[in-house]
Amino acid sequence: MAKLCFGSDPEFMLQDQNGIFRSAIGIVPGNKYKPHKVGKNRYYYDNVMAECTVLPAKTRAEAIINFQTSFQNFAKLIAPHNMVIQASQEYPPEELAHKDALAIGCDREACVYALREIEPPEAEFIKGTLRSAGGHLHIGSSWIKKNPLNCIATIRMCDLFLGTMSIFLDKDKTSKRRKELYGKAGRFRIPPHGAEYRSLGNFWLASPKLVGFMYDMCNFIMEFLEADKHSQLWYVDTNRLNDENAWNEDGFDPADCHKCTGYDVNRLRKAIDTMDKKLGKKFLNLIQELMPVKLFSVFEKLAANGKYDFHKEWAIA
Repeated sequence: MAKLCFGSDPEFMLQDQNGIFRSAIGIVPGNKYKPHKVGKNRYYYDNVMAECTVLPAKTRAEAIINFQTSFQNFAKLIAPHNMVIQASQEYPPEELAHKDALAIGCDREACVYALREIEPPEAEFIKGTLRSAGGHLHIGSSWIKKNPLNCIATIRMCDLFLGTMSIFLDKDKTSKRRKELYGKAGRFRIPPHGAEYRSLGNFWLASPKLVGFMYDMCNFIMEFLEADKHSQLWYVDTNRLNDENAWNEDGFDPADCHKCTGYDVNRLRKAIDTMDKKLGKKFLNLIQELMPVKLFSVFEKLAANGKYDFHKEWAIA
């Protein structure tokens, strides 16, 4: 199996000592274009969120160390404010007065089902007071980089496994509102290192237990893909995709060359987008059959847990 690199660019909300949500602008000493560096990690604000990088890891233990190092450094950087794991929040209008608080992310994301870029949130949302934070997964793999279709397959399996599990692991009541802006099923980008899965909120950043599980799941997903097991669930007409004449046809849509044969993809998307546990349970039954018993058992234990104390879990003073 090709070596997996696992990383993230986590987004946090900030609260002052009175519990008031504050814009990261003016608190984090850096922006996306000129980030503040501590060691090899970068720290910056994006809109009103506090964002950082986590160095890619090649092992589970390394991943947990890298996340902890990044988080502990960030906590010192923004003190006395606190980093908050929360998916969405209505901000006080005075915290949104800066022009950067009205800026939409410059890089568009794509939908793995429509196979096209998605328009960013409508201007009305950005002019409103609702803001959201995500926990994007970065997966580096030579297998993914071999072919754009491999990246597409990776994101689809992330949706099936991680998207389904997030319905039960994410205990944040604000996560549904986040999906008004970001985080719908199948959202991704294709970075140089492989794939960026953008559908998850930041709930999984709350504890080393969840980060370790996400690493294990990404490792499993890559094994599943490299063993070509995903081809039992999706059919891709590569002959038509590679036919130059087809691309010249009026109305040709490459998405029509992709067909989900293993499950109802529209119901999966609805389950993820609405966080519908009843609908999600049907897909849990499917992925349980596809996963190692021990790994699924870990998921069940984590899903039974309540919310985590972020600062305690990561030993942040």
